[in-house]
Order: sequence, then structure tokens, then C-alpha cells
Amino acid sequence: MKKPYQIISSAIAILLVTLVARVILKQPELLGWLSSIEPAGWIFNIDPAHLLIIFVLIGAGCLAAFISYFEYHGIGCQDGVVRRGPHESVVAITFDDGPNPIYTPQILDILKEKGVKATFFVVGLHVRKYPDIARRIVAEGHDIGNHTYTHKDLVPATRRMVLAQAHKTDQVIKRITGASSSLFRPPRGIFSSAVRRLLVDKEGYRLILWTVSSVDWRRVSPRAILRRISRHTRPGAILLFHDSGALIRREGASRDNTVEALPMVIDHLRAKGYEMVTISEMLRRLEEEEMEAAGIWEQA
Repeated sequence: MKKPYQIISSAIAILLVTLVARVILKQPELLGWLSSIEPAGWIFNIDPAHLLIIFVLIGAGCLAAFISYFEYHGIGCQDGVVRRGPHESVVAITFDDGPNPIYTPQILDILKEKGVKATFFVVGLHVRKYPDIARRIVAEGHDIGNHTYTHKDLVPATRRMVLAQAHKTDQVIKRITGASSSLFRPPRGIFSSAVRRLLVDKEGYRLILWTVSSVDWRRVSPRAILRRISRHTRPGAILLFHDSGALIRREGASRDNTVEALPMVIDHLRAKGYEMVTISEMLRRLEEEEMEAAGIWEQA
């Protein structure tokens, strides 16, 4: 799905670029001087409307590149933020936005048939709406994590709102499934430094992002999902899929492509020698790797 924060951010960028372009286009002296410069003078023979479109596209492209960098690398302190696991042949398959009455049961059937454990980052309101499916996730040995109560963006957000989204989801997960979890994935992978400090340093959550997105929300074909996973997966990768969600609403979009791709993805990963584990198991192995590395440095 097209992420709403991308739509809003792009709209803001387009507005800013439009304002700058209008200022430039209203200065004939500046345009005359620029057009006298060789070899770039031909650019300013373009119709002003077309030139404006070029500015807008460049601005939108830069914004999209910034958002992509933020999602996969982050900016500022990243303590408590996990985007990948240990440097060994393990991967974690994760699902966002569920549970969903149509797609989550099908995904659970596939995972059970294949003998794979995964991690589901659930929306609290959906857990309340589909309690039997949430209970099944936990009963079948999968990890369950917090994905806020209403899939509310955490940027911008007040401290009170962030805590309400996190705590209310924890409470409903505990009441319905009996499980507790410190795993938290912010909607769309977006969070601020203040949100990280609040959730990680003060509340004790681990913010779980991802290494590779299947981009199943774009409604790409199952084969395209498989190709993307095959091309980008490396040891320790955290893979992002969706078992619910929609463009604007919290649910309603088709996830048939995810369901169809999942068996092929699992078979491919196994053929490549990858073990598929839950996020909690991946974190345990990551901590062991870090402790081992620390011990080596102490001996050196």
C-alpha cells in the first residue's frame, strides 16, 4: 500500500518546491542570466510549467530517498533499535497489521505445514476484534509483538498518545492471549528520537524494524515478492510482510499475493540454507554473538 505519511510528506515537499519555483520564474533577470550560461542554457528554454514539474519530481525523489534511508538505517542514536540479526544463516519472517480473519489463518496454516515459526506485529484493535486468531498465533508458538492500538503514526505524537498506543495494545494482548512481549514495531517504521527514548530507555521495549521489505503492500505479484526476497536476503535478515492493512484504513486490502508467495519464499530460503526463527530467538542469538565478540576483544 502507498504509505500515508509518504503521501503527506510528498505533498509538503511539492508545496515547498512549487513556492521556490514560482519565485524563480517570477525573476526574468535571473532566468535571463541563467539562460546565458552554456551549455546549460537550453534547460531554460523549457516551458515554465514543464520546468516546475521537473523541480517537483526532483524534490519528491529526494524526499523518497530520505525516507527510505531513514527506514533502513535510521538517523541519530539507534540504541534499542533492531534492523537485523546475527551474522549467521538465520532469518526472521515477520507480519504487520493483523490479525485478519481472511489472511492470517491462511498464513498460519502455511507456517504450520512448513514447520516455520514467525513473528506477528499486531494492531491492538484487531486483536480485540479477532481474539481467536490472536490466541492461535500464540498457541502455535509464534512471537506476538506490539504494532500500536490503532496503527497510529508516532510522528508527530505526544508522549501521552505514544504511551496509550503501546500500553493499551500490551493490555489487550495479555488479556486475550496471556502473552507478554517487549517487541514493538512503529507503524511504517517511523519514529523520532523522543519516541525512541520513551519506548526504549524508559519503557523497556525493543524497536524491531526490518532488513528487507517484501513490498507486498504494493500489490506486486507473488513471483515479484519471491525475486525481491531472493535478491536482498542476507544472513540475519528480518523480512517484512503484511497479513492485513490497507491504503488509508487499518484493514481491507487484499493480501492474496502474500499468501501465495509465502510457501515459495519458505522453500527458497530453506534451499539456500537459512533457518527461519522468531524475533525473540533471533535476539537471543544476536546477544550471544555480541557477548562472544566482547569476549574476544577483552582477550585481545
